[in-house]
Amino acid sequence: MTTHRRHYVGKDGVARDYETHLLRRSWRENGKVRNETVANLSHLPAELIEVIRACLAGQAFIPADQAATITRSLPHGHVAAVWAQARALGLPGLLGPPGRARDLAMGLIIARVLAQLSLAA
Repeated sequence: MTTHRRHYVGKDGVARDYETHLLRRSWRENGKVRNETVANLSHLPAELIEVIRACLAGQAFIPADQAATITRSLPHGHVAAVWAQARALGLPGLLGPPGRARDLAMGLIIARVLAQLSLAA
């Protein structure tokens, strides 16, 4: 994979920089090196171009579902029910203006309510 950077100054005097990312293959034919552009990757996001570059360099990647295993999964319906009831009662408005602090406080209150429910059962 090659990256070409070109710097142009237009007739209007404005400088322009162009960067192209080309996936190319090369081979020898009759003692001469031949090149073929397989794909123009310039339209892809920079992060994806770096992943392709690393993969072509030999770095191995594994799918996300194989990288981590789920050891335990808890139901979340009860959390949603407590959140909906607290919102219906207007509890978020009592905790202050919207923001991270209010969301954390709501999460702590809901965790406390649910912890007591699990002890009673």
